[in-house]
Amino acid sequence: MKLDLILQTKIGREETLKKFLKLIRRSGKIQHPCSVRLHGVDREQYEKKFQDKASALQIDSCWVAPDLKLSNFKLFATDMDSTLLDLETLDEMATFIGKGGEVAKITALTMQGKIHNYAESLTARVKLMAGADASIVDRLIKSHIKPNPGAESLLAALKAAGIPTILVSGGFSCITNVVKERFGFTHVISNELEIADGKLTGRVTGPYGTPIIDGRGKISYVSAYALQHGIELSELITMGDGSNDIPMLEAAGMSVAWHAKPKVRPHAKQAFDFAPLSGLLSLFTDGQQYIPKLKTKPKGTAKTSSRKKASNSKVAALKASE
Repeated sequence: MKLDLILQTKIGREETLKKFLKLIRRSGKIQHPCSVRLHGVDREQYEKKFQDKASALQIDSCWVAPDLKLSNFKLFATDMDSTLLDLETLDEMATFIGKGGEVAKITALTMQGKIHNYAESLTARVKLMAGADASIVDRLIKSHIKPNPGAESLLAALKAAGIPTILVSGGFSCITNVVKERFGFTHVISNELEIADGKLTGRVTGPYGTPIIDGRGKISYVSAYALQHGIELSELITMGDGSNDIPMLEAAGMSVAWHAKPKVRPHAKQAFDFAPLSGLLSLFTDGQQYIPKLKTKPKGTAKTSSRKKASNSKVAALKASE
């Protein structure tokens, strides 16, 4: 079976995509968020002549089966930090108390796979936070939770498609529960940050005192949820960026390493270096139909409203003078 080529880039860079299509002497309809599907492209020739040029222009090149449909999938699971959200929550909280550099260094080595034991890494990072006021959690939630591009439209589309969504994170429930409600996830799986007398104790556990959720823990919980709901792993879609996402990226029927570390990319079915999270929808032939339509006000609505107000004021004035 000859695969389709999906080209996509950052939102708003349609002109770059058009120029690249001219370069490779192809044409196609550019669709949301900023992608185009091409049929019958010779993969060997494309990768030899144009792959590097596409990357230089910040264009992702993904090869997919022409009959791949979103409707064939029944569950979606994503990592939170640096995938769904544009931050590492623990690193951010550490900066509030002057320990950002120490914690971020351990985080980076862990996500790159240079520290192999995630549980030990997380324990060490949290220990550095011992004694910090628990208000730093509220501060983070109030001002620093920012979704990565395409997150909200992707989740809205998955909801429209009737696909349950799981937020699976090595982070903490005091944050993931808020994110779950804010973005409408079906279910959440994460660790527990211990707080006592308004202070962080420097200790962390898995849910309800179980072992800390690491890469194996993530896929174990997701697999259990799938089994409980009669869903095969071949019907699972996963997204992640770090080494602790590798097991669930490998296990899923469709997976995307999103702006991921080099070690992570080979373990996913697809890799996005530039496309937004909603670029996932472009991989499916039916993905576009689930994208929520933007509601726009008819032109002149505001002016009409102003004229009506002015007219009503004149009528009221005339009545008052009678």
